[in-house]
Amino acid sequence: MLGAMAVDPRCLVAIAEFEDVRYVRFWVEPDGLVIAEVISNLNIGDAVALTPVAEDQLRAMGWCEPSPGPNPNWRVEGRDARGLLRVVAMTRFAVLDVLGEKSGNPVSLRTWAIDARRDLSLDRSREETRVYYQDRTRQVRRHLDDPSP
Repeated sequence: MLGAMAVDPRCLVAIAEFEDVRYVRFWVEPDGLVIAEVISNLNIGDAVALTPVAEDQLRAMGWCEPSPGPNPNWRVEGRDARGLLRVVAMTRFAVLDVLGEKSGNPVSLRTWAIDARRDLSLDRSREETRVYYQDRTRQVRRHLDDPSP
């Protein structure tokens, strides 16, 4: 999927979300820049997505640490074929070894094209399209509290 996204002329986003609502997200620029993200403990309220051991694993593998603002998740980038292969290998490690997903586990995959505004920086464009887990959790709680449409 990432290989196809990397050669598409559009700006594409994909999110693979697991049953426990942890996720990996991909952002692919028309010039082939691929950014992979793994959920972090930022922006998820009181929930804990990753243990300190899991965070140490990501750090040791070379993932960039999350920070408030435009990069709230663990992140890695690739700009060419070699970088894409590195992103794929690191994402595989994160999903299987860090998040502990198994090949038969259910996963929801969503992809879409966006019109990234050229007058914004890459980080700002990504921030404007980000779907935060915390917001989704609030929506689910509101619906459970008041299921009327």
